[in-house]
Amino acid sequence: MKLRAYAKAAHFGPTMLITAIAFFLSTRLWWEGPAYVIAFTVFLGQLLIGWSNDIYDYQDDLRHNRSNKPLVAGSITVVQLRRATFILLPVAVIANLIGPLGIKGGAIYLLGVGCGIAYNFYFKFSPLSPLPYAVACAALPASIFYATNRTPPLPVLAVGSMLGVAFHCANVIKDLPQDRDSNIGGLPQQLGKKWSAIIALVLVIISTLVFTNSHVSQSLTSQEELNTSLSSVFTVGGDRPTFVTLPTGYSSDTPAPLIIDLHGYMSSSLTHQRFATIDLAAQKRGVIYAAPDGLKDSQGYEFWNASKACCNFNNNLVDDAAFIQSLIDEISSKVAVDPKRIYVFGHSNGDFMSYRFACTHPQTVAAIAGLAGAMDIDPKTCSAKSPVSILHIHGTNDEVITYTGGSIFSNFYTSAKESIQRWAVIDKCSATAKVGQAFDLVTSLEGNETIPTTYSCPDTSVELWTINGGAHGPGLDSSFGLKVMDWLLAHPKK
Repeated sequence: MKLRAYAKAAHFGPTMLITAIAFFLSTRLWWEGPAYVIAFTVFLGQLLIGWSNDIYDYQDDLRHNRSNKPLVAGSITVVQLRRATFILLPVAVIANLIGPLGIKGGAIYLLGVGCGIAYNFYFKFSPLSPLPYAVACAALPASIFYATNRTPPLPVLAVGSMLGVAFHCANVIKDLPQDRDSNIGGLPQQLGKKWSAIIALVLVIISTLVFTNSHVSQSLTSQEELNTSLSSVFTVGGDRPTFVTLPTGYSSDTPAPLIIDLHGYMSSSLTHQRFATIDLAAQKRGVIYAAPDGLKDSQGYEFWNASKACCNFNNNLVDDAAFIQSLIDEISSKVAVDPKRIYVFGHSNGDFMSYRFACTHPQTVAAIAGLAGAMDIDPKTCSAKSPVSILHIHGTNDEVITYTGGSIFSNFYTSAKESIQRWAVIDKCSATAKVGQAFDLVTSLEGNETIPTTYSCPDTSVELWTINGGAHGPGLDSSFGLKVMDWLLAHPKK
């Protein structure tokens, strides 16, 4: 009951609406990781606005018998709400300044919070009452733009301001008679119900027109996605269509690297892109990017026919290694691909498939990298005769494809160490490996949890990144894709 009262005193509906908008903008301009944190810190700021409003309006609410207000109903007391507000104030300020919004973004959002509080104590009595709404609703998107090191476009700020003023005009209509009786003389109270409604409607229409006829919607996109959307995209693969994205600045006069990005079992190319962010790394590093989809099995799950262990559980006769080679050939026939810099990355079943492709087409691929995969236990299943650089990434707490090896339906697969040791033999590497300095790869694990182990090879590199405590689908650091991409690009075909 107390919790409900505190939520209601914060004007829960508008508070959650603003929080949801903050989350939406954050996912559009950034990604879901910081979006949850930003939404929480914005929520704290909205609590301050709502609670200060109910504290200030308590006497007026009593006078008009607004029993729907928790303070009037007696669910909580003014002393309790004031104490909660004073406790929350430093928490909200610090959380916004040290959180993902950063100093600049956090300060701008807090300016909006200050405007909301100033409305409660001053502007609601002034014809300038729309001003704090206009500033606060422009400050919200501006803070998130600045958090991503981008300058907020003027149309975005204009739309935010207009919607804020429209909300202000519409929100007070129901209380106009009581507000006038309490000498609240904001602009809507002075204009009356009819003109307030007209202004709100006109501003919503103008905002919609600005949104649809300017670059506002395009502005609400992460810079990486924006670059990707502006680059050339074409389709290959015939009856298994695969989108190919050319990096910004691609020129047919300069052959570019190519990466084939493979999803895991039960996943898809789109879901996998959001998880591993290899597509964004490819865009940043000038790499042609293609993420095909596996066929669907009898359960409706996409799979790759990669090995006996994983994950062709219906014994489908599809040759996915040949399919990947056909994609590479078709892409190379359409655009300038550097034949010495063709790479494959995969997760789980996709990593099994990257090994399969390296085993069957070592003359094509310069290097493969994969997370949480393995090979069949029988070394005869890999017939590679020419060297391929290998990067194997695996968490020690992986319960799906275990770090120490295991089996799926009695079909055994290699451990992480055995996988790279097998390739150390193929690539004629040294018998012993060198352990490097630990580094950070997973956001959900504290400290530098990943340890690299590298074999010295004549023409390639064979490397294992062991994620201590890492799961099958760990919470990857935002730089994961770039780290993997940079490793691949550092190992072209000799």
